[in-house]
Amino acid sequence: MSLFSSSQKGFSLVELLIYISIFSVISAIFIGVLSHATLGWTRSKVESEVQQNLRFAMEDIARTAQKATSISSPSVGSSASALTAVVGGQTIQYSLSGTVLQKQTGANPVENITTDKVKVTYLYFKTLQNTALSNTGVQATSTRFAMTVEYNSDNNQFFYTEHATSTATLKNR
Repeated sequence: MSLFSSSQKGFSLVELLIYISIFSVISAIFIGVLSHATLGWTRSKVESEVQQNLRFAMEDIARTAQKATSISSPSVGSSASALTAVVGGQTIQYSLSGTVLQKQTGANPVENITTDKVKVTYLYFKTLQNTALSNTGVQATSTRFAMTVEYNSDNNQFFYTEHATSTATLKNR
């Protein structure tokens, strides 16, 4: 009796090639869809990182400017890439260190406001002063600030940038 009887059937070489071809096409489609979904998820994370850093930095600067009793730099009518304000008797300064926005309060250690995942490519402050058109002589000092933040990557697929501008009025003296 032979090992292979006539009742046992296997796959022919043509059938095996067809199955392998079909499996390869389905696998390629699955890998393409998975790759596209991963790229979309990563792109979403990049955008979220930039937006969160920009929003946090703008809100922090606005809170400081609103609580400030004075702005010593930039002087009224001028602009600069750093802001120095006095809040509760303490000097608070915002400036760039490379591409990271930093804040220093008094003699405390410098605090990074943005993460190293993003780059601050533009930072602008301008101090404005308006005198009310009345005989009261009321003056309102405000600061305008603008910032551009982009994702810190050399890969063009992940290039994402956002810009924001705001103005905050100093509290009454």
